[in-house]
Amino acid sequence: MLNFPVPYPDELLYSTVARAGVRFGITSPKQLLDAVFSDRKVVATIDLPSHIDAISKQYPVALGLTAENLVYKHTLFPLYAPFIPEDRRLAVLDWMTHRPQAPVHVALGVTTSRIRQPENLRVCPQCLEEQLSEHGELYWIRQWQVPGCSHCLKHGALCDTQYKLQNYHRHAYVALTPTMMCLPSNSNSPHNEKRIEKRVKELLALPPARSPSLEQWSLFYAQIAHATDITRKSKVSYDLLKHKVLSSWTPQHLAQLGIPVTDHKSNWLRLFMRKHRKSHSFLQHIVVLEALLGAEWNFEDVISQVRKQIAQNVPVAYSPSKNISQSVLHAKRKAWLEMVKEQGTRKSRKTGGDHIYCWLYRNDRNWLNDVNNKYRRATRSENRRVDWNERDRMVLERLKAIKREHANKLEDPRRSTSWYLAQSGCRHLSRKLGQMPLSATFLENNSEDVASHQIRRVIRAIIDHDSPSGEMSYSKLLRLSGLSEQRMYDRTRQFLHDLGWSR
Repeated sequence: MLNFPVPYPDELLYSTVARAGVRFGITSPKQLLDAVFSDRKVVATIDLPSHIDAISKQYPVALGLTAENLVYKHTLFPLYAPFIPEDRRLAVLDWMTHRPQAPVHVALGVTTSRIRQPENLRVCPQCLEEQLSEHGELYWIRQWQVPGCSHCLKHGALCDTQYKLQNYHRHAYVALTPTMMCLPSNSNSPHNEKRIEKRVKELLALPPARSPSLEQWSLFYAQIAHATDITRKSKVSYDLLKHKVLSSWTPQHLAQLGIPVTDHKSNWLRLFMRKHRKSHSFLQHIVVLEALLGAEWNFEDVISQVRKQIAQNVPVAYSPSKNISQSVLHAKRKAWLEMVKEQGTRKSRKTGGDHIYCWLYRNDRNWLNDVNNKYRRATRSENRRVDWNERDRMVLERLKAIKREHANKLEDPRRSTSWYLAQSGCRHLSRKLGQMPLSATFLENNSEDVASHQIRRVIRAIIDHDSPSGEMSYSKLLRLSGLSEQRMYDRTRQFLHDLGWSR
C-alpha cells in the first residue's frame, strides 16, 4: 500500500493499521486485512500482534522501521522480554514477525497470569485534545492499555471507552475517533505517585537486548535480599519481606492488580524470592523492587546488574563418609536394596524405609541415586476429585438451555462447539469432552458448520428487508449477508439457487 501511515511515538501497531483503514476509506475489516496483510484470517490483536513483517514491508528501508523495531516500539512485548529466557524471547520475536497463529500469549505467560487485564480500551481525554491539535487525528497509545496503569503520566486518570479489548469482530481494527464515548469510571485505584506508570515507561523504552536467564534473576534477588537484611541464615524471611512490601504498597492496591499478599504457602510473593523456575510478571518485579530498593533505581541499571550475575553450578561429588564403618554401610545398602527391588523407591520410603533413605542420602548419596534411578517405578494416580458423570449432566443441561434461548436469534455468530462452551461458561472443559460423552454428543449434533451459518445469515438478510426473490439483486443479498462468491460454500449456493437467487 502506498502512503501507509507511519506510527506516531508510542502508538500501538493496532492503531496504525486502524488509521490506515480510515485513511484509505476501507470500511470492511476483511478488505483491510487483504490490503495490508494479504491474509483475511489475521486477528486484530491489540497488545502482542503477529504478521508484523507484513507491516514493516509497507515502509521504505530508509525509515528504519524494521519488524524488530516495530515490535519494541509499538507493541507491549518489551514488558515481557527482560523476564523470559533468551531462547523464548527470540522465539516469540520470530512468531510475532513471521509466524501466524503462534502461541505468543501462552509463551509470555499472559494467558495464565494472575495479573488482571483491562476489559476496555482506555484513553486520556487531555492527551486526545493534544493529539487533535498537533496531528489532526487520534491514535491509541500503548501505555494506556498496560495492565496496572491507571493514570496518564502527563495528566490524570485514564478513562475506559466503549471498545472492548476482546472485540466482538475479532478481525476488525477499531480506529480512535472524536465521537468516541468515555464510560463512567468505577475505579478507586490509588494514585501512588504514578510509580507503576513510571516503571512501565522505562520498560517500554528499553532497546532490543539479550534477556537474563531465570537463574541470573534468582541470584540477583538473593543478593538484594541479603543487602536489605531480610535474610536469616541465608534464607529470606517471609515476614520481613511481607512487611517491606506492605509498607510500600497498600493491600487494596495489590488486590486490584491481582497480586494480593497473603500468608498462604503458595502465595506469589513467597515463591518470588525462591529459585525462579518460571517467568514472573513485570508488575511483580516492580512491586518487589520498589519495596526493597526504594525510589532510587531504574530498570536499565537493574537488568544490567542481573546480566552480570554469574551462576556457580559446580557439580558436587558425594562419596561415603570415612567415619562410617564398612559393616554399617554394607548393612544399610543391603536393607535399602531389598526394599527397592520389591517395592520401588517411593513405596519403600512410605512403608518404613525413610530413615534408611535419609541415612544413605547423607552418607552415601551417589550410590543411593544410582540404585533409585535403576529401580524407580512409574506411578499413576487417578484424579477422583471430579465426578465427571455429574459434571457431564450439569453441562448438558446448560447447553440445552442455551440452545432453547438462542433458537430464534438469527443474528448470533456461528454456533460452533467453542461458542456453545463459551456461552455455558465451560470453555475450559474443551479438552475434557472425552470424559463427558453426553455433552460431546450434544455438541457434535448441534454445532453449526460454516455452510449452515451462511444460510442463516442469508435468511436473516431476507427477513430484515422483507424482500422476496426478484425484488433484491443477488449482489445486494450477498452484501447484506456478509458473503462473497469466493468464500461461499456449495450448500449455501444451492440454497440461494433453490430460492430463486442466482448469479
